[in-house]
Amino acid sequence: MEIVELRADLRMVVDPPGQAYLLRHSGGVLLVDAGRVGTGEAIAAALRGWGLDRDAVTQLVLTHWHADHAGAAAEVAGWPNVRVFAHRADAPVIRGERVGDEPVLTAAERALHAQVSQGLPDPPPSRVDHELDDAEVLTELGAQVVATPGHTPGSIALHLPEAGVLFTGDVAAEHDGAVLLGPFNRDRQQAARSFRRLGGLAADVVCFGHGHPLVGAATEALRRAAAADPVPDPLG
Repeated sequence: MEIVELRADLRMVVDPPGQAYLLRHSGGVLLVDAGRVGTGEAIAAALRGWGLDRDAVTQLVLTHWHADHAGAAAEVAGWPNVRVFAHRADAPVIRGERVGDEPVLTAAERALHAQVSQGLPDPPPSRVDHELDDAEVLTELGAQVVATPGHTPGSIALHLPEAGVLFTGDVAAEHDGAVLLGPFNRDRQQAARSFRRLGGLAADVVCFGHGHPLVGAATEALRRAAAADPVPDPLG
């Protein structure tokens, strides 16, 4: 596990194959995704680096239900002040009410999917306190929900214009400085359309579900990739 300082108020917790983000604000700490099962202690360590404890986290926003993003959601949901948010299309999977649909893999994706999913435990069910819709705003944070279906039916990005941060979830990924359509989608064409939505969202920091965040002028790579025809997709 690794804790990466992106800004004084923004940290990334890496626990392969997943990663989570902590954004400190005036009302507490926003956690975007929870990583794989067992990542809770690393998230708590990142909080302690700010002189904070688990009770500082007031919102956990899950970008989708996959095990490398919602794995530690049940653990974090047990912390004192947390409310858990997810899109209404993925919330029943996160709660354990139904099984999520598997991705439709291309031939090029099969070997990579087998590699990253090996040994990845299924998440225990977690409560979801609020089901999100497209264009909804979390008023305390000024965070705007951007529905990005295709990776899963309820995949979302989260855009915080005032903070200058965009969390893309898995609809986009970074590799060697390039921005790409994320792999392992349920509906590849729908995911590509969702990917294009991200190009119109201005941010000083772009945080991906997988890959290194882009900071400052490097964020222009997202706008270029979203405008490309076809969208960049090396595993097509």
